[in-house]
Amino acid sequence: MALYDFDSEIVAEQLTPPVLRQPLMLAWLYVLVKPIQNKWALIFEDYKNESVYSDYSGAATYNFGDRVIWDDKAVYEATYTDSDGVAQSFSGEAPSNIIFWTKVNDIFIGAKERVKYSAQKLLFEYALNKFFRTTGIYITNNFVDSGNVFLMDDTSENSSVMPLDSLYQEDYMDYTATYATAIYDYTIFIPAAFHTSLGSSADGLITNFANKYNLEGMQYDIQTY
Repeated sequence: MALYDFDSEIVAEQLTPPVLRQPLMLAWLYVLVKPIQNKWALIFEDYKNESVYSDYSGAATYNFGDRVIWDDKAVYEATYTDSDGVAQSFSGEAPSNIIFWTKVNDIFIGAKERVKYSAQKLLFEYALNKFFRTTGIYITNNFVDSGNVFLMDDTSENSSVMPLDSLYQEDYMDYTATYATAIYDYTIFIPAAFHTSLGSSADGLITNFANKYNLEGMQYDIQTY
């Protein structure tokens, strides 16, 4: 990380002739280069490592530059100014209002951590709880009964038995097959109270995140407890 370390104030001071390195001049330069430092921090601290901010509260008062984590788990920065461009404080305006807020990060979890996420059970559970900023979400792997599945391979050794006089032939080959078709490989369990707090789109929010790490071909369902 040392290769990318950057302090705009040190750079500004080093590029200023010694005779001009007076407190007033340096203070002015620090103000000029502050936006550069903010951009560096947004990339190499917030995006790379993690955005450590509080959840948005409609009762709180926010000042220009304050950041919060909203319902979509993205990071928003207060950027409201009056008609003269002077920064203003405000309250009661949700991050969905682009007049008051600007999205600065799509997800509060750092990229350094997210690249390690996978569908491995313990890691998947950790990722779900971390993203939704809660506890109690867990996964159970479901046993798929091979006796309820019909297999056809290019060899008889790897295929289900299908003799002409089989008692089960009609079940498997008829238009109204009776073998199970909706089997889930695993189930994501969500605390009922927390699921309710997510609103009517709860399953959609959970699915959107889980699908990023679900293995291709694996099916899952969501249940509450």
